[in-house]
Amino acid sequence: MGEKALVESQIADAVALIQKLDSDRAAPTFAVWYFYDDAAEWRLILGGPTFDALLPKQEPIAYRKVVEAMAAASLSSLAVSDIKLTRTDASLPKALRFLVGTGPNNIVRAHFTDTTLNGIFIKEMVILRSA
Repeated sequence: MGEKALVESQIADAVALIQKLDSDRAAPTFAVWYFYDDAAEWRLILGGPTFDALLPKQEPIAYRKVVEAMAAASLSSLAVSDIKLTRTDASLPKALRFLVGTGPNNIVRAHFTDTTLNGIFIKEMVILRSA
């Protein structure tokens, strides 16, 4: 894996967060752990129709939805600073939609290392949902 290891508890917390957002009707259609090589850190990138409606102008409201779901799910290994919200029409979600299609309610664990996709170099990522 990347320089900084992504631990199992972070993946489990990400899955719990996705499930909580699903039940809160803020279901992400895109959820990927992505390793930013330049910063040497992992980020959980989330996107979906609920966030598309809020980003970029109402970004604080979008993050508040995530923080509330995190608190309700009692996550221990995931902090809001680990999360990045994105629009589903951004380049990475659009490119990954064709690589791995999970369906809107499914969660998988597809791990990719040193991959180039539609001109985007991906050092490392773990796809949880890409619908």
